[in-house]
Amino acid sequence: MHSTSSKDDVVEGNSRNDTATAQLVEQGVEFHKVLGRTVATAYLKEHHVPTEVIYRILSSSAARRQSPPSRTPPRC
Repeated sequence: MHSTSSKDDVVEGNSRNDTATAQLVEQGVEFHKVLGRTVATAYLKEHHVPTEVIYRILSSSAARRQSPPSRTPPRC
């Protein structure tokens, strides 16, 4: 059986290789922010995300997911 992928499903570099995994990872990152590492790890493992991917996304999610600095002037 030959697997095909569209331009939207495969992105070069260290990116997720399909939209289903992308959604799982995004949910895992949200769980990490709100409920903590243990819940996020359990969720991702339950959905068969590879351990090395889990480690990478949870160890760097704070740096990757920071909001840009506010552009409002400081209050006096």
